[in-house]
Amino acid sequence: MRNHVVETIDASVIGERLAEARRARKLTQQEAADALGVARTTITAMEKGERRPRPSELVALSGFYGRSVGDLTRQLPEGPGADFHVQFRSSLTGRERAAERAGDVHQFEQLCRWYVELEELLDAPLPRRYPAQYDISGTPVEQAAEEVAANERNRLGLGDAPIGDLWGLLEADVGLRVFAFPMRDGRVSGMFVYNESFGGCIAVNANHPAERRRWNLAYEFGHFLAQRYQPEITVFSATRRIPESERFADAFARFFLIPTLSIRRRVESIRRARVKPITTADVLSLAHLFGVSVQAMMLRLEELRLINLGSWDRLSDLGFRPNEAKAILGAAPAESGLPNLPHRYVALAVQAFREEMLSEGQLAERLGTDRIGAREIVDLATKTSETGLDGEWRQVTLDLATALVGSA
Repeated sequence: MRNHVVETIDASVIGERLAEARRARKLTQQEAADALGVARTTITAMEKGERRPRPSELVALSGFYGRSVGDLTRQLPEGPGADFHVQFRSSLTGRERAAERAGDVHQFEQLCRWYVELEELLDAPLPRRYPAQYDISGTPVEQAAEEVAANERNRLGLGDAPIGDLWGLLEADVGLRVFAFPMRDGRVSGMFVYNESFGGCIAVNANHPAERRRWNLAYEFGHFLAQRYQPEITVFSATRRIPESERFADAFARFFLIPTLSIRRRVESIRRARVKPITTADVLSLAHLFGVSVQAMMLRLEELRLINLGSWDRLSDLGFRPNEAKAILGAAPAESGLPNLPHRYVALAVQAFREEMLSEGQLAERLGTDRIGAREIVDLATKTSETGLDGEWRQVTLDLATALVGSA
């Protein structure tokens, strides 16, 4: 059977996966060749798809790379460009820190694959409420971004109010799979990919501050809306020329998170309340309300001519530290300690474990923790408090699979 699988999968796909697995372990082709007992040119040919690995070689390499044979030989899901590493090929080859980035893509793909597997086990698919892809061709970037942001806010029933739980909104009301995990390549802000098997998937770098993660999530949502079939790895750079697609995504995040009418109305309300110019403390409060960084809010206010141009630069030159100022005012980030995994994903994993569809080890692997941590998550997810007849509070276990409609 294993031989049949190897022979039916495109050799270039297996080669991509072997190369990614090797780079993720920071191994050279020569080290892989020595472990296998072959010439380095043999490894090169395998990774280029010019030579199909023999079953015994695949077993040996999978063990050396710390991957399962199934991980390297799984069939491509239905639909065009469904394999992550094929879709991200241009971002993973010939670049500095390509190995770290390849490892991040692999983790992203694994999380999405586990999410779909849990849904299939429990017959609980994530509803997809996707809008049609927006056609922004021929429209100036800023205009297109503001129009798409306004349309999406109206479609999602947001009006022009600040967005609270952006993560829950994009999963529950749009149907996107959203993850945050510490990425090996610290320059990567986020990733986006879409295929028919997984749907729209977004990952943001959990190493970045809360407001930046939130901005990056809106940024990748912009990619989904206008460039759905173009996978994206967003890398922070202050020097390179920014493509139009990235300028659109950044402008979309700005208009989606800080809509023009809403911020104008709130600034005017502040002015009427005390007949004084807006202050730095006011900007801190607005940034907290809209869940964005102080820099993003101040630049937005400058853009709308609601404060003096260059205000942010002047404060920066004076050594202004937004986090210290927010601590003094008691304005913590809108989302501190973002969970690495969606609440729904965790709930499905716990339910699958309780119904004995997953072992404790598999549960821990899917939750990114050890067995003790997995047990603690199960306890937290399945217990609540109730008052007994004697007036004492007790912990009771909840059955997450209990139906809430139908028969009593």
